[in-house]
Amino acid sequence: MHKIIFICTANIFRSRFSEEVYNFLAKKNNLSSRAFSAGLKVGNYMTRKMYKPALKQLEILNIEPKRAHENSIHVDNINLDDYKKIVCMDKKEHMPMVKLNKNLNKYSIEYWNIVDIPEVKSDVSLPLCYKNVEYLISKIKKNLK
Repeated sequence: MHKIIFICTANIFRSRFSEEVYNFLAKKNNLSSRAFSAGLKVGNYMTRKMYKPALKQLEILNIEPKRAHENSIHVDNINLDDYKKIVCMDKKEHMPMVKLNKNLNKYSIEYWNIVDIPEVKSDVSLPLCYKNVEYLISKIKKNLK
């Protein structure tokens, strides 16, 4: 099984949305690939469930989230060796956090440029997440065949 992990700050918005979209599209395309998500600063936030704008966007896309009611997970509580690809949602925001995390230093990380709210509204950032995930699925689909 080809596994990917999406990482953002709190694991309630961009990474969770990307995980759900990825798993939906992978299943739709019959790919033996699944995604999970985690956060770099999970303990710093009161909200630990998936953020409502992400749930709303998934509803619009007719994607039923599988982990909507689960608490966010800190990246240090995951065995990253299980993942073929690690994606952080925003290079400017996350690279400094990654550099401070000793558990992430040995991994190659792909950075996207999906800025979080309130700097960028969810109706901009979530479609960008979807587009990037869709592109990632197309690349993996090519490579797994």
